[in-house]
Amino acid sequence: MKKTIFLTAVFSFLILFANAQDEQHKARWEKYRSEKISFLTDKMEMSPAEAQKFWPVYNELEKMRWEAQKTRRDLEMKVNDTKATLSKKEATQLTRDFTGSMEKEGALLVRYNEEFLKILPPEKVLKLYQAENEFRMYMIQKFRDREPKKE
Repeated sequence: MKKTIFLTAVFSFLILFANAQDEQHKARWEKYRSEKISFLTDKMEMSPAEAQKFWPVYNELEKMRWEAQKTRRDLEMKVNDTKATLSKKEATQLTRDFTGSMEKEGALLVRYNEEFLKILPPEKVLKLYQAENEFRMYMIQKFRDREPKKE
């Protein structure tokens, strides 16, 4: 009986801990998304009307891009887990799957570039690509500044 109560308590704690971690992750993700939207909107100098049309399309691209990148990360994990035991045929297929995921992401960018050009002038689409790179560098620097300095 004591064992059952103990296991129930441990299991309940683990569920609560996992939920708390998930909520923290969601909060960090929302903060990141808000910061990115603000950064890109400012750098691209979008009007409210442009932003209203642009953001749903951009968010759709980001979702599909995330899925393509997740596929690639899953492949990388598979390679790390099995690199010593892969046959030549399996390794060849993994290389094709990996490059195929990059090709898919590239095709998404080409397709959505055309969608962006329907919404924004080409100069603002170019500003989008510049701003995405600037935001990436900004976030890397922010992360580095957050890390404790090693001496």
